[in-house]
Amino acid sequence: MHLETRSRWWTYGIVAIVALATLGPFIWMIATALMTTSQTLTVPPQLIPAPATLDGAKEVFDRIPFATLLLNTILASAGRVIGTLVVGMLAAYALSVLKVPGTRVILVVILGLIMVPGDIFIIPNYAIISGLKLTDTLVALFLPSIFDVFAVFLLYQFFRGVPRELIEAARMDGASHLRILITMVVPIARGGIITVAILTMLSEWKELLWPIVVNRSVDKLTLGPGIAMLRDSYGTTDYNVLMSAGVLAALPMIIIFLILQKQFIASVARSGLK
Repeated sequence: MHLETRSRWWTYGIVAIVALATLGPFIWMIATALMTTSQTLTVPPQLIPAPATLDGAKEVFDRIPFATLLLNTILASAGRVIGTLVVGMLAAYALSVLKVPGTRVILVVILGLIMVPGDIFIIPNYAIISGLKLTDTLVALFLPSIFDVFAVFLLYQFFRGVPRELIEAARMDGASHLRILITMVVPIARGGIITVAILTMLSEWKELLWPIVVNRSVDKLTLGPGIAMLRDSYGTTDYNVLMSAGVLAALPMIIIFLILQKQFIASVARSGLK
């Protein structure tokens, strides 16, 4: 028993160290956001703001149209999540349930595309958006991203777990494939769909390069480029302002994750995703 207790405390200690190392940057960001500009430049660095101030957050709203950028990010994220789920669920259903010809080849191609950096597709994506006359619009922010091979592959893994007997019974009763997908497959694979939604929203929320490439107007950008605008042309930075913008931008995603964390963790555990 003594050895078990000691081993348990060692485990708790290691977990605590790892947790502190993971949360450390975020804690530092919050502390810096509550400091004045002069406090962020002190040597040695000041760890605790004294006194705490919200001047950095006020400066964020004065320097950039934060509310507009936040709204654009929410709309782009919602559009990408909806589009990715629609395309991903239809493709995953076809691969896992309909057993379309060449399924194995398609899955190999999907796995290969997952390994390709997304930045490679910026030029062809821009050519497509430009050809559709959609540059400098909110639709351009998310339209190319709804064709997400990772979402297709992850949903495919979840849809494979749906009992074939249920699907065959529904087909014998005359149900269409679309009805089976909506009324049977989606409820059973709800955890996987939530996982894809969270990962897709997070990816769009932190997007930086693509909005700059496809849009020129400041009121059509998202939070990523907007926060980057807080650096002046000489490369100097008010770190309290920058960190305040980071905290404000991260809060919505943190709230969403806290609300859906149980479904997210459970679905990741079931899928074997590490």
